[in-house]
Amino acid sequence: MSDVNRVVLIGRLVRDPELKSTNAGTYFCKFTLASNRTIFQKEGENKDEVGFFDCVAWGKLAEVVSKYTQKGKRVSVDGSLRFSSWESAEGKKQSKVEIYVENLQFLESSRSAGDSPVESARNGSEVEETPFNDDIPF
Repeated sequence: MSDVNRVVLIGRLVRDPELKSTNAGTYFCKFTLASNRTIFQKEGENKDEVGFFDCVAWGKLAEVVSKYTQKGKRVSVDGSLRFSSWESAEGKKQSKVEIYVENLQFLESSRSAGDSPVESARNGSEVEETPFNDDIPF
């Protein structure tokens, strides 16, 4: 049986995403997602807890995230966890876990001036506007 490494989160961007490129010219976008959860306690009082998750999108998806999201926007991300470790300049070992985003869905419309009604984006796919047809009989 194969192992499973899958993450699905819904949350809000903590700050505007940062679009960068590698030396080879591949775009990547880093952003942090804040996701709330409620912990139900026996005493009847519920406690809210916030988790902060570092995310990275690559390629066309990185460009879409950078263009159509900003601080406070609510999104859903689907991806996998990636662990990386390195040694700092001072010789101290460091590590982190990031979510490598494979799919992203916009959960709020952003129809301000100049924005496209983008509904969702997948890594490597073109972004298409959602067609609206008022003549649908149902």
